[in-house]
Amino acid sequence: MYHRSVAKLPARKVPGKKLSAAQVAEDQRLGAYAQQLQGEGRLTESAQILEDLLKRHPAEPSIIFNLGLCRMGQLNHAEARKLIERACTFPQVPADTHALLAVCCLALQDIAAAEREVDTALAKDPSSVRAIRVKADLLNIAGRPAEGADLIRPLVEKDLSEGQNVATFAKCCRACDRRAEALDVLERAEKTESSNPEGRASILYELAAEYEKLGRYDEAWAAGAEANALRPSHHTIENWQRWIDQRIEAFSAERMASLPRSRRDGTGMVFIVGMPRSGTTLVEQIIASHPDAVGIGERQIISAASRELTMIRSADETQIQRLDTFSPAGIDRVARGTLAELKAAGGDSPVIVDKLMQNFLHAGVIELLLPGAKIIHCVRDPRDTCVSCFFQHFPGPENQAYSRSLETLAHYYRQYQRIMEHWKSVLTTPILDVRYEDIVADKRGQAERMIEFVGLDWDEACLASHASGRTVVTLSVDQVRKPMYTSSMGRWQRFEGHLGPILDLAE
Repeated sequence: MYHRSVAKLPARKVPGKKLSAAQVAEDQRLGAYAQQLQGEGRLTESAQILEDLLKRHPAEPSIIFNLGLCRMGQLNHAEARKLIERACTFPQVPADTHALLAVCCLALQDIAAAEREVDTALAKDPSSVRAIRVKADLLNIAGRPAEGADLIRPLVEKDLSEGQNVATFAKCCRACDRRAEALDVLERAEKTESSNPEGRASILYELAAEYEKLGRYDEAWAAGAEANALRPSHHTIENWQRWIDQRIEAFSAERMASLPRSRRDGTGMVFIVGMPRSGTTLVEQIIASHPDAVGIGERQIISAASRELTMIRSADETQIQRLDTFSPAGIDRVARGTLAELKAAGGDSPVIVDKLMQNFLHAGVIELLLPGAKIIHCVRDPRDTCVSCFFQHFPGPENQAYSRSLETLAHYYRQYQRIMEHWKSVLTTPILDVRYEDIVADKRGQAERMIEFVGLDWDEACLASHASGRTVVTLSVDQVRKPMYTSSMGRWQRFEGHLGPILDLAE
């Protein structure tokens, strides 16, 4: 998590009054505490404090910036971008702030803005470590990984304990088939003392990938397990079970028959859902290669609408009670804003594809807000899915935090299966199941099936999705540049002796 110290707060005027010296001192303490919470991964608590501080200090850049960091950690990149853009308007803003804004733009698929901001950062400070790292990431994403590796290598050799730099270097090397070089750096970095657990975890995730490639499976597992253990998680089985129970109750068959729908038309809106590492990026690439479809990546548009409709505001409130506060007019208001955001991202394309996987939690909300929308549900062997999640370095303290333990990972998967079965039994919104293994075996047949489902005529461009030239900002960026391959199928067998509860998911 990135931080910027909360500046000494002046006694600013807020609407109606001037703050006392005691209030300013207390706000200084709260700002420091909010940063401490960020470091501990307690982003919701930190954001609440910072939102309150911003009301009293609306022009304090450090508060604006740190709230933007919280939003990034919560994967709300659209809100984070607005906040960090606002921070960048202040005089003497450091280069790192522009580099972080570039990361937000990347997450929102705005490559041109990301390049502009990172170039601004490097113009301000050519030695900015963060800006150089983001530039290397951009070069890799743009299909120029060798340039990215060469750019960041001097930083890596200067300080092997800086895990994020080492990991970025290794990813670039992997993309341009310089794996021996990556392994050498990773093994030296792994032996280097570091006081940053997140940075060391970054090194270990990449080292696990290289060991697996070499067939050193036990070493790969040990590296991945250590990486996950270094990253504390606030995800609990009890809280997740309770949340899913409430969700199913709030959108029960009986309630779905009576809950109000919006008057908006969601025709052409397609939502790809499923577990991470289940083929969602591949499916998006196939559809978005069609000239009449556009992929907008992973947007928090539906999840934001879902929070507005169902997020409980107190310990004794339930999702049902919150949802029942919305009249038909209220539902329509939320739908209007949701549709406007989707169309702003996708333009006037007949089909707009959102691939935020976790929208499988919000299928009921999609039905209420966007009549006419469709859902594509990506499915893969649960053992392969979970192994891939376990080895994946998901950025941010709360992002897929369940994947850091086999027990929470297995439980999360069971609940995912449970809620998807629920949606299929209560929704009228069309849901198409697409198996990753079936795409690998018959790409044309599955592609034709998907294109027909979203309401388009067939186009041969969909069969060359890996060569479309479309920029993809995703954890699967390496895979989508290549033709179909089968090496990831049955991956779980390499680690069978370590999987424990994951093996039971295939039953």
